[in-house]
Amino acid sequence: MKKSIPYGNPDFEEIVTQNYYYVDKTMYIEKLERIKFPIFLRPHRFGKSLFTEMLRCYYDIKLKDRFKEIFGNLYIGKKPTKKHNNFFFMSFTFSGMDIYADMSEQELKSKFDSTLLLACEKFMKHYSNELKLTQERIDFTLKRFETEGVKAVQNLITLAKGFGYKTYIAIDEYDSLTNALAIHYRHSDASDNMYLKILGKDGFFRNFFEMLKTESQNAIEQIYITGILPITIADMTSGYNIASWINFKPQFVNMLGITQTEFNEFIDLIYNDYEITIDKQTVKDTIKKYYNGYRFLRKAEEVYNPMMTLYFLEHLINNNEFPTHLADRNLRMNYDQIAFIFGQNSEGAKEVITDISEHKQIITTSDLQISFDMKDFKYGKYIVEGLFYIGILTYSHEFNTLKIPNAVTYTFALDYFNELQNFEYNNKAVSKWIVQYKHKGNANALIDGFFRDVIQKFPGQFFANANESFYHGILFSVLENNTQKDIYQVLPEYNLPQGCADLMLKTYPHSISPRPMTDLFELKQVPKSATNEALQKKFEEAKTQLQKYKTGKYKNWRGIAVCFRGNKDFLMEIL
Repeated sequence: MKKSIPYGNPDFEEIVTQNYYYVDKTMYIEKLERIKFPIFLRPHRFGKSLFTEMLRCYYDIKLKDRFKEIFGNLYIGKKPTKKHNNFFFMSFTFSGMDIYADMSEQELKSKFDSTLLLACEKFMKHYSNELKLTQERIDFTLKRFETEGVKAVQNLITLAKGFGYKTYIAIDEYDSLTNALAIHYRHSDASDNMYLKILGKDGFFRNFFEMLKTESQNAIEQIYITGILPITIADMTSGYNIASWINFKPQFVNMLGITQTEFNEFIDLIYNDYEITIDKQTVKDTIKKYYNGYRFLRKAEEVYNPMMTLYFLEHLINNNEFPTHLADRNLRMNYDQIAFIFGQNSEGAKEVITDISEHKQIITTSDLQISFDMKDFKYGKYIVEGLFYIGILTYSHEFNTLKIPNAVTYTFALDYFNELQNFEYNNKAVSKWIVQYKHKGNANALIDGFFRDVIQKFPGQFFANANESFYHGILFSVLENNTQKDIYQVLPEYNLPQGCADLMLKTYPHSISPRPMTDLFELKQVPKSATNEALQKKFEEAKTQLQKYKTGKYKNWRGIAVCFRGNKDFLMEIL
């Protein structure tokens, strides 16, 4: 049977027993056993939930008889540790709790209690025989602790210890609720801040972690936590000071994400199983440009975003073509989260946006391993660090430099920054000249429409400080968002033997396109007040650069040279 792509499926047991592809990460289990109370942070949808489910299957005593079935073909199945299937397992998933951020404290606590009690009910039913629990006793316990979820959890952990079992605790997306609260209350002072209230002394969220800290001395074997930002633990201070941060430890740096070796093996398996007519190397090159590039330590190797990669491959095996949109919309985060990271530091935000838009990287002297809290974020003290944790920036091979990891993330970043700065344009107007460009190769219509319907729609005062990066980024965003990704490839800062073109657009050889195109764009800019001589001089620079690029296999490519004079006018020539 052909295997399936487990895109969006966090059920480890189903994946490894029901004929899905799986990139084996079980070798990290033995490494985790050497760390007490680890916290592992990674960007949204990087496979954290699936890894947590893997731990459940490995440690749950109820699955002891199925160990070979589940893990027999994997690394840990051949080299198991002594602790496998030796514990009760209680897992909590706080993912999705962000929707409660605008509730009152009483409503919020009720939702939190309900989440804990749901985990307790699942735990009691799962281990009813071992704990000698009747349905009547389960119902009684849930009723008894209806408004005291923390005590319910503690009661069950203590009960399990009384029967001779320690409990393994896993908390997935521990900061989903608190990050949402931090955003919602970012303009509130300490006296009226729900985020600080629930994490402060006697706050219900802090009480939960304080209880786990207490029980870790006797009844709890391990506490494994995943999340995105470190601020929640930082703001609980002594409430949970037993944590071991492992996201920067070299032995765990590639615990999530797909390495190049894993990726190559994965692609080979798929091409053996399916009759895919698209050239394998073309697929590998495309996925690498759009989804690779995440480096969570400067000396670590780059990894692919697993959800982005699976999204692409699922479409490929089912349709024998590229997805229409290479940017999986499910990976987009709330604009408010970016605004929260920028805080009230508008000048710092502008500087970071300019650097990232222009260079796709930023120089920093910060130690990303530092701990910071909500107050630091509120005043925009750690903008770069925040963008690193949420996945917009990642380590570069260059010293003290962070970069945009890939083309899809660059698109997301431009969208976020445009939204934050209130940049917008009429998509209906854009579609008219995009169609002329795609179907007739009309580059004049493209640039003329881009200038008229996009550039000239922005406030005039903006162009007093606009640089070339603004034009590069916006044109890339327009082309990226308005071209079918199974037909067109659009890349910014495209490396050539004789330099780097601002933008490249080409049709894939295998695609059914209305008109084959291979275009290189070189965009220049002068201030709105520039003279005709200054405009012409800069325009000549663009043409000279393009002529230099058009060598070797790029000799017959079309070169599109443009120089904008603010939002006043522009010069253009097709080479």
